[in-house]
Amino acid sequence: KRKQYRERGARSLGRRGAKSPLGPRRMALKGNPNMKRECLTKAAVLAEKGAYLLVATAASDGYPHVAPAGRLTLPAGEEGTAVDAWFCPVTLENLRQGGRIDIVVWDAVLDEGFQILGTCRAIQEIALLNGYDASIPEKAGLPQAERRIRIRVEKILPFRRGAHTDKEEC
Repeated sequence: KRKQYRERGARSLGRRGAKSPLGPRRMALKGNPNMKRECLTKAAVLAEKGAYLLVATAASDGYPHVAPAGRLTLPAGEEGTAVDAWFCPVTLENLRQGGRIDIVVWDAVLDEGFQILGTCRAIQEIALLNGYDASIPEKAGLPQAERRIRIRVEKILPFRRGAHTDKEEC
């Protein structure tokens, strides 16, 4: 029981950015890190082949927000993953407030995919719109910067139509 309590405590501490008593690798990818990396690679390949790639966040009032993403990447030398897109201001604000993120990669034809749950580690600007104007706030219109959201992966679940258990297979 103590081991379970310590692991559960580490997860809840990790969500708030505190250091895990079980070490940073345990907090970043629980379970078998090689198997998780394999599942992340499969998800990235699926997204590259044209599968749906969606990002879900939640506002402080609990309302969900879903947005399409452009690319799922596996940064070299890092655990976790990243998604790139011209994200709307609501997605960015939700991440700044709560930090929790859910990525769905799903091929509707094959009915196979992954749900990747995690925490935002960083938001980086990777491209600016031609004609970028810093005086125009993004909330007034379309995004003016393409951004990369770097994610600490906590769980990877299968994603398919129909009933499911939310049991980790990776």
